[in-house]
Amino acid sequence: MTQPLSSLPRPQLTAIRMLATDIDGTMTVAGRIALPVLRAWERAHDAGLRVLLVTGRSSGEALGLARYLPHATWAIAENGARLLIPDEPPELLVPPRPTEHLHDVAQQIAGKKALRPTADAFAREGDLAFERDGRTDAEVAELQRRAAVQGVELIWSSVHIHLSAHVPDKGEAVLKIAARWGVAAHEIATIGDSHNDEGLWRANRFGVTVGTAETARLQLRHAPDWRTDAVGGLGWCEFIEAWLAAR
Repeated sequence: MTQPLSSLPRPQLTAIRMLATDIDGTMTVAGRIALPVLRAWERAHDAGLRVLLVTGRSSGEALGLARYLPHATWAIAENGARLLIPDEPPELLVPPRPTEHLHDVAQQIAGKKALRPTADAFAREGDLAFERDGRTDAEVAELQRRAAVQGVELIWSSVHIHLSAHVPDKGEAVLKIAARWGVAAHEIATIGDSHNDEGLWRANRFGVTVGTAETARLQLRHAPDWRTDAVGGLGWCEFIEAWLAAR
């Protein structure tokens, strides 16, 4: 059962050395990474917290964030499919995408309202992404059911719908990168806001799992252990303040 972040025991926070964070709806305020988030990140970095960006966005967007956001350095894109390190070739962490098959499935499951590819489709190799276009969670869940009949995985975020032949799992990708950084699973905190962040919240996988306030309305298979009171980037700052206070 998800509990308020304010009740998180201090010893669990003091063990945290790394934060794996979603971006859209988690770090953002009105669709942008606002100054309070960057300031909180700066303070956390100075205190020794390493932040890994883990997004459903394309490799191009994730690479730009990894290069230009202070202290980002690396990013995982496409819901765990690709690792982006500035000045190095993108690394595919999943099997190659069967593009034609996924396009066929997208057409078959869409019904009367066609699935509209995202503008960043050209920069994706791990999955296909489509705009939500106002679809409710219930409507997207029905698309997920239809996709499963076709043997295809469908997950969604607050902005996009994703189709892939592999099981998308942000958390599995985080563990791969943490091993390269020499960080143990119990030293990792994760934070997200939507269904495609469930891999970050699997039970007994990470030291601390957090959802922003938005997760209270979601029906989840894997829910975070803790929830912020604030939404979006303000909730992200709430977690950072709790981590700093525990130092």
